Amino acid sequence: MRLKLLFLLLFIAFFVSCSGDSDPDPVPEPDSSSSGNNTEGSSSSNNNNTESSSSNDTENNSSSGNNAGSSSSNNAENSSSGGNNAGSSSSNNAENSSSSGNSGPPSDLGLSNAIVIRFNGNSDPTIINPNEGEVRFTKNGGNVSVTVASTSTTEYNLVVSGATTGGSLKVYGEHRIAIHLNGVNITNPNGPAINIQNGKRIGIYLVGQNYLADGAGYPSTIDGEDAKGTLFSEGQLVFFGSGTLEIKAKNRHAIVSDDYLTIESGNIKVAEAAGDGIHVNDDIIIKGGKIDITSVGDAIQSERLNVKIFGGQVTAKTSDIKSHGIVSFKNITVNDSLASINIDISVSGDGSKGMNSTGYTEIKGGTVNIKTSGGRNTNEAGDESNAAGIKTDLDFYLEGGSLTIKSTGSKSRGIRTNGSMFMTAGVLDIEADDDGIKVDKKLEVSGGSGSVKSKNSTAIDCPSGSTCNKGSLTTNNGGGGL
Repeated sequence: MRLKLLFLLLFIAFFVSCSGDSDPDPVPEPDSSSSGNNTEGSSSSNNNNTESSSSNDTENNSSSGNNAGSSSSNNAENSSSGGNNAGSSSSNNAENSSSSGNSGPPSDLGLSNAIVIRFNGNSDPTIINPNEGEVRFTKNGGNVSVTVASTSTTEYNLVVSGATTGGSLKVYGEHRIAIHLNGVNITNPNGPAINIQNGKRIGIYLVGQNYLADGAGYPSTIDGEDAKGTLFSEGQLVFFGSGTLEIKAKNRHAIVSDDYLTIESGNIKVAEAAGDGIHVNDDIIIKGGKIDITSVGDAIQSERLNVKIFGGQVTAKTSDIKSHGIVSFKNITVNDSLASINIDISVSGDGSKGMNSTGYTEIKGGTVNIKTSGGRNTNEAGDESNAAGIKTDLDFYLEGGSLTIKSTGSKSRGIRTNGSMFMTAGVLDIEADDDGIKVDKKLEVSGGSGSVKSKNSTAIDCPSGSTCNKGSLTTNNGGGGL
């Protein structure tokens, strides 16, 4: 009996050990659609999950009602292979944009009302369009045209990625939209890289590294439509994001709006422009970000209204005759009321100005450094124009901040105003070959400090009999005067 019981116990032990060797149930794979960080795996079917995205994205600062700020900041970082180095060369940007990969579905960044476009070299782009009733596409090689129905009241998000060396993006519509540049690289030898034939407000969101270039020699109108620059818009342009945008404009201007332009944030580099860096019909408003422009023409120009800088970093370098750093048909305002300001302007052409306005110019804060190396320009009619740090047709106001001007070219000036100059605060440092300060009406310095030096003329030149109060400014004259 004991022997039978022993055999029974051995049999039970053997059975238990065999069953314990079997594989456990596999751990289920996580649902990739629920992950806020999966940019490649997301598609238009995830639009309803935008509320679960990270709230740390800088795009949440937008006032746009198209939920553009609902994408995750991790999505923005993962969408490109490089960092946010605005100073990187165009060749690196081109490589990084194209190396982000075309495997798997393109990302919609978790945005609602998303239309996704991914360029595939010079072949037809990949398009994800869940709204075919209102949004139509035409494709021709690397060229893609988007038309939003005129009856639409939806603020669509166009998410653009991929690369093409012979393509373009054209957008039509009559309602506000947002364009998210998600590591895109577009070169169009025959016209603008992006041409927006929409007169409404267009949000440009910078995600990762982006690169746009045009070709030389195309006309300013193509098929009856304006084509004034590498990135052109009939409507208002508003820039957001923490990514970068590098532009090469080989034909004319780099960024053009036939309305107004605002830069809230982002890194914008115009590596070269045959014309102006930024050319806008109406107001130019800079609230933040980093802008770096190298241009043959003016770096920043408002053709009809004002230039207002309330924050950010601006670097401008121009090279042609009478090409200015910042030029405004009306007024120029520098006021660090929203964020710190650092402006560096270098102009080398004869007759060029660091800042040039036909209205007034006021500096209320920030750090402004202007260098001019050109001299006097004389046109065919015999009209003369001296290079100068600041030229204004009306009054000039210095009410805070730091202003440094060095004008080294022959007959170049520091500040030239056809009106009066008023200084109530701030620090002023001028070194000029010709007049340091020349006013046509009066000079009133009631605050602040600094020095004005002229190498070959007067430090301060006021009309005879006018008020010429230099206050605490020290002067050093090369040829007389105050």
